Amino acid sequence: MVDADAILARRLAEKLEAEAVLPAASLAAALAWALAGLLARAAPARGILLPLAQLGRLEGAPLAGLIRLAGGRPRPVGTVADCPEPAFARALEERPAAALLVVDPALPEVLAPATFLFSCRRAAVPALILDPASRRWAAWADGGATLVVLDGAALTGVACGILAGTGEAIAACRAAEAAAAAFRAPPVLRAALAAALAAGDERQG
Repeated sequence: MVDADAILARRLAEKLEAEAVLPAASLAAALAWALAGLLARAAPARGILLPLAQLGRLEGAPLAGLIRLAGGRPRPVGTVADCPEPAFARALEERPAAALLVVDPALPEVLAPATFLFSCRRAAVPALILDPASRRWAAWADGGATLVVLDGAALTGVACGILAGTGEAIAACRAAEAAAAAFRAPPVLRAALAAALAAGDERQG
């Protein structure tokens, strides 16, 4: 029996050059699902480190609210204007469950992604990047991001969220059963993604 979901995940992973991929119901759902998976791996640690300046809104939902929805505790660092590298590095020493950075060309850069990824890698703290628009997912993966949350509309034209990352991290997200049930892309979205990928293949062919 053909597993359509497995085929879709494999094709998305190939497109993104990622180890593994999961489609989610929305960008906000993808972020909450990613956080739930990382928190499950890091239990009992619950802190999610992120720049104070990025405690804004995502699809109408505060980032702090999404972190709490996933079972985490927001741990902002820096000021409303920036996030100095030394302050971020010191906060990483307190061993949060994960660190989160939003990369969006429409927003001021308060912490360089390369600095964020290097600091997380050096501290052995999982790095999660929310990248709704830059389309640089491969660069973040190459830089050591554990998970990258992408906007499906920017990638395929289908309004959904996409988690891309290491096989181990995606497996942890799948294993977070409550999160998977709540945030997984419904069948109509998965079918739309499959159709969009097929159409893209035809155009390239």
